[in-house]
Amino acid sequence: MNRRIDEALEELDDLLNEVKELGEDYEGYSDDAHHGSVFTVKTPFGKFEVDLEEFETKKKLAKDKINPPKYSLGRQMTRDFIGGEDQMDFRYWNNNLGSLIKLHMDNFYSSDDLVKEFDLEGKMETQATYANIQLGDTGSQRFMQSGYRYYERDGERFATILSKDQDGDQRIVFITATEGRGLELLDELEDDFYLNGPLNGAFFDMNFNFLKRSEMVDELLAWNPSIRSQLQKDVLDFLRLMPILGERGLPNSRGIILSGAPGTGKTMYAKSLAAEAETTTILISAEMIQQRHDIKTAFKLARRLSPSLIIIEDIDTAGTVSRKFTDHPILGEYLQAMDGMEPNNGVVILATTNHTENIDPAISDRPGRFDRIIEVPLPDKNQRKEIIQNLMRNLPTKSPNGKVIDKIATSSKGLSGAWIRELVQTAMIETISDGREEMEPSDLEVGLKDVLQRRGMAYKPTPGLNDNGFRNSEVSVV
Repeated sequence: MNRRIDEALEELDDLLNEVKELGEDYEGYSDDAHHGSVFTVKTPFGKFEVDLEEFETKKKLAKDKINPPKYSLGRQMTRDFIGGEDQMDFRYWNNNLGSLIKLHMDNFYSSDDLVKEFDLEGKMETQATYANIQLGDTGSQRFMQSGYRYYERDGERFATILSKDQDGDQRIVFITATEGRGLELLDELEDDFYLNGPLNGAFFDMNFNFLKRSEMVDELLAWNPSIRSQLQKDVLDFLRLMPILGERGLPNSRGIILSGAPGTGKTMYAKSLAAEAETTTILISAEMIQQRHDIKTAFKLARRLSPSLIIIEDIDTAGTVSRKFTDHPILGEYLQAMDGMEPNNGVVILATTNHTENIDPAISDRPGRFDRIIEVPLPDKNQRKEIIQNLMRNLPTKSPNGKVIDKIATSSKGLSGAWIRELVQTAMIETISDGREEMEPSDLEVGLKDVLQRRGMAYKPTPGLNDNGFRNSEVSVV
């Protein structure tokens, strides 16, 4: 029976071709008779129209009815659920970002929309696979990593398949009965994710690891008053002004560089602002930049989540932004990301550097990229004293002697905040090593002496070798 129908369909194909050839031989056949897939043919038997698209559709339906295609169980179940041909659209994201988007699906689609959730092992239905992701201050949350979900919303049925590939990338497939509808649903989900998802207002690095906004920073930091005042205006106040500037069509992006010797508190200042800023904050550092377009991707993300704050730690090393390395692709990425075709409206960039001279002038000396460079000096006596008092407040100490602390603050001139913290830590080690539970003022004096000696060693050249005549010899490796 099936063979006879196949033969009949082949004969119908041959007949259609003969009719077309016959129609071309008769007067009255012309290109004007064509309307898409429909054309008119005049024959000795009269004039009629042929719709090739409809013919092919009917032909396929006839074949499918005679010899129905064999689908996997999951596909057949999905086709039955959506009630038609299954049109598949999908999108990949890296592991952390994809996990967050999958987590957001639970909020985006209410429980009333979810008809069924399952997975398949062969021909057996099983439970979907869940995983956990850390969200910083809010803790860990579960999300569905692999499995099927059937949704019904406003009379429309669609399905999703969630999975994770061998490279660790997360994938979401949307299956609908209408071609292109899956892409619309993917865009809808992704747009809402950036508008209302867990990244909005969070503090995270460019690899989507969530960071905690530490409220302890200011307790350990002794602010330079003038720097504090300037950063208040350029960062915190500017973030609040952004919507007003945007409404008036004014530029609403800003870039600031904190420059100074190592250990002067630049990173602490940045962390303090991150803790105080009530906005999305993205951290970029050298070790996170793995490949081309990482910088571009981070800035694009900041624009989508604006208003936002980007903190770039040690920008002079974060991808090499010096013309000494003119062929390095990251320099061009910074230039393009900070002042390219797409403006960074709604984005404040705060970068730190130990070496301003290593930053290309195209970045550092150009309003619109970085508008201000703030020099962060070594802490003065009052700041050193405040750092010591802040640190001792959280340690077991006897009643602190104001004169001793004042003496230590005076004698530690030239030490950075990092060395001051090391001084107090060394004093605490001395206390514990001596079998005591509380730090005494004398321990601070021991800590200061030790730190000054160690700091001097950091600048002392390593002596040349003097054994067997190898003094100052060079080693050559072939």
